[in-house]
Amino acid sequence: PAKHLPPTGKNVGVDLGLTSFIATSDGDIVPNTRPGATARIAIERAQRRVSRRRRGSKRRRAAVRLLARAHAHVVNIRRARSITLARGLVAAYDTICVEKLNLRGLAAGMLAKPVHDAAWGDFLHWLRVKAESAGRVVVEVDPRGTSQICSACGVVVAKTLSERVHRCSDCGLVVDRDVNAARNILRAGLALRGAASLVKGRRRSAKPKSVRQPDHISAAPGDL
Repeated sequence: PAKHLPPTGKNVGVDLGLTSFIATSDGDIVPNTRPGATARIAIERAQRRVSRRRRGSKRRRAAVRLLARAHAHVVNIRRARSITLARGLVAAYDTICVEKLNLRGLAAGMLAKPVHDAAWGDFLHWLRVKAESAGRVVVEVDPRGTSQICSACGVVVAKTLSERVHRCSDCGLVVDRDVNAARNILRAGLALRGAASLVKGRRRSAKPKSVRQPDHISAAPGDL
């Protein structure tokens, strides 16, 4: 059952990344702990143990259980992180604007391993679940250009992936690259929500047209 939280009057933009797992428009940055990369040695050791065991033997089945336990440990760490962050965002903000990512395309590219390890899809899933339960709103926006546009003046500041600091020569803004992107995401998300509310209000205010039957058509007694 849904348990709506009282409104806070605050909105936030959230940028997802590999260096920092999330960065908010308020300047909060959560580092990416990379649980899969941290447990890589233990998992590889468990996989070698399985490959050395004879198929069908009890020792192989025991090794398979240990390997499954190592993978489950990583999954549990990712899930706990996603739930904790989602609860914190939902408790603090009424509207949460996030990137609308093509997760399948990112997972099939050159950064497939770190993208899979970051588990953005798991985080977005739990964010939607917790937001729906608490009566919050999650808005997804197109992330293109959010890291290149200055959030203060709107000038395009071209940056490579290795540049982690946004420096605008026009307005002098110096801020973390991901925080700048989160501010642009917040602005775009609020604009989308405002446009949706305007369209919804127009639809509600529109009165249905009454259909007038021609005078020569009379209703039958059975139709009344």
